Amino acid sequence: MSEENDLEKTASLPATSIVRRSLDGGEELIYVIVAGLLLIAAAAACVYAIFSAIRQLVAGSQLEAIFSLLNDLLLVLIIMEVLRTVARFIRKRELNVDVQDVVPFLVIATISGARRILAIGANLSLNEVQHSQSNGSNLGSTAGWDRFDQAMIELGVNTGLIIVITVALLVIHRYTLGRFQRNEED
Repeated sequence: MSEENDLEKTASLPATSIVRRSLDGGEELIYVIVAGLLLIAAAAACVYAIFSAIRQLVAGSQLEAIFSLLNDLLLVLIIMEVLRTVARFIRKRELNVDVQDVVPFLVIATISGARRILAIGANLSLNEVQHSQSNGSNLGSTAGWDRFDQAMIELGVNTGLIIVITVALLVIHRYTLGRFQRNEED
């Protein structure tokens, strides 16, 4: 009776192995496709950033061109960090998540927060320039203050997030350094 069970187990192993290899190959294919699309998106964002900045420079709004270029390039950095994470997974082919695997996502979050802070600052600067160029009409000044208050709250929240993420990165760095030092001592 045990021989029959052993035969059943060995007969199902090749089928399971084929299914597992097929799923692994399909998963890797999807990751490669995603990586390729991320690379294309990053290249397209770079081209768009350059043409958009040139168009704004020609239109005469240098300040807007600089802020727009900076914002678009930070978006490219975010895309590239995601691409690096996907590429690392493709190379390792491991599903085990280590503490260091979280670092790229924290870096992406930090860049994203900084990008948003810069965008808010740019919008406030542009609105100030536009307001000073107008004839001092007082229409919409309460709406302007409401937007200013919202912008200040958003700046505070993003700054807080960046501080928390930076502390998390420092803790991770200290944790991984301590672990590597303990491994070297052993």
